[in-house]
Amino acid sequence: MSRLRGLFFCLGLAAMASLMAGEARSETLTLSVFAGTDTTASPIYTTTGGATSVTADTGILNGALAGAGFGAYSFGVLGGTSNNPGSTQIGVGAFILTTGSLSVSAGGSGEGAPITVVLTEGGFTLPTNGPSLTDTATANIGGASSASQSSTGVFTDATGASVATPTSLLTSSGSVTTSAGLAPYAIPFTLDSQTTLSLVSASRNPLVPGANGFTQLVSTTAIPEPASLVMMLTGMPLPLVVLGLLRRRRAAA
Repeated sequence: MSRLRGLFFCLGLAAMASLMAGEARSETLTLSVFAGTDTTASPIYTTTGGATSVTADTGILNGALAGAGFGAYSFGVLGGTSNNPGSTQIGVGAFILTTGSLSVSAGGSGEGAPITVVLTEGGFTLPTNGPSLTDTATANIGGASSASQSSTGVFTDATGASVATPTSLLTSSGSVTTSAGLAPYAIPFTLDSQTTLSLVSASRNPLVPGANGFTQLVSTTAIPEPASLVMMLTGMPLPLVVLGLLRRRRAAA
């Protein structure tokens, strides 16, 4: 009988481990480039990475751009990072970050036309609540007669019911931050970073391209749980706080 109990116990553990392994699937960052602003169309280029980083093969990407009629554009670097599954640390929350550099040659095909870079990842489970979604975009534009960088951060919860889309626009070098409030949401949630870029070279010499080094950070703001808030405010471990409160009550009695 004891042997049967041991067998059933082992089988139970194996079943639980199998279920947990099925639930703990790893998420991946996906990086895509689209013609124009329609991100529902098929991308010119797409690649996937790991849970916390993805890097575009710029040789393949630039070849795909040329083949799609955007030969004026050339990416020097393009990639993304995240802290999936997120954090409850104040000032951190969950985030995805897009980083890239784009140059434009005068007279090339597609010069001045918009292209859109999208970084996306699902499976974020922290923080479980947060007051806002923040989009911070930076641009370092040089040698361009006109430039536009539109950035949108998108938050979608597990039901698709809670969505925030802060949007910003840059037409010269600088940085801009926008935020949108978040209603209570169901986890896991998905973060999207959408950056639409267009450049026209100031020099009509194709050997002197214009350029834009850009970043877009999409992040949630964590709300501390009560226990974390107590520890943050007092700088003491929670058990010491509780003991102190009990002593005060006894002294008052």
